[in-house]
Amino acid sequence: MAVEKIDLVVEKDEVIAILGPSGCGKTTVLKAILGLVPYMGKVQIFCEDLGYIPQTDSLFDWLNCLDNVALPLLLKGFSKKVARQRAGNYLEKVGLEEWAHRPVYQLSGGMRQRLSLARALVSGSKFLLADEPFISLDAQNRRKLQIYFSEFLEKEKITTIFVTHSVEEAVFLADRVVLLSSRPAKLVQILPVQLPKPRRVEHLSDPKYQTLVATIYERIFQR
Repeated sequence: MAVEKIDLVVEKDEVIAILGPSGCGKTTVLKAILGLVPYMGKVQIFCEDLGYIPQTDSLFDWLNCLDNVALPLLLKGFSKKVARQRAGNYLEKVGLEEWAHRPVYQLSGGMRQRLSLARALVSGSKFLLADEPFISLDAQNRRKLQIYFSEFLEKEKITTIFVTHSVEEAVFLADRVVLLSSRPAKLVQILPVQLPKPRRVEHLSDPKYQTLVATIYERIFQR
């Protein structure tokens, strides 16, 4: 058993970070919510669509940016015209409208993640699941995208659960940090993050941010 005894209620527009040791079952939690793995218990979701960003962006390099974003709509039976129109709207939301007809392989790592965000939400979902979405980026671009991510989620009012190995990332982005034990994962503690949103660079020097990061590290190394 990868996960046991996890009871969590996520509020509307809330951002939740799931943090725990490597291999403890964090991704399994997301897969259970998506219905991709069997589980005992109950998962209740009060929305029609879930957006999902996996660890690897799974974009199709032979398609342009517009058609990558339009693909989920085409698979749902939307006409190409409607799918591309909605995809164009979401490219604008993530600041990639000028790249609509360029192939994906021309994008930087951070731009690919923004494109993945657009594709995850193009169906109209207000509930996003993200599995270590910034893991492939270097430190500077990772921080830039974290700031962008915080601004976007706050502006669009997207309820989010994301998995991360980074204590700093969890505290920087989340309203609450869910700390899991080693495998089989159990809920150790839920820690609120009392910082204003969206998060900015200046929050990194906020004593509340630094104290919570230190507190979580202490809990991790005490176990």
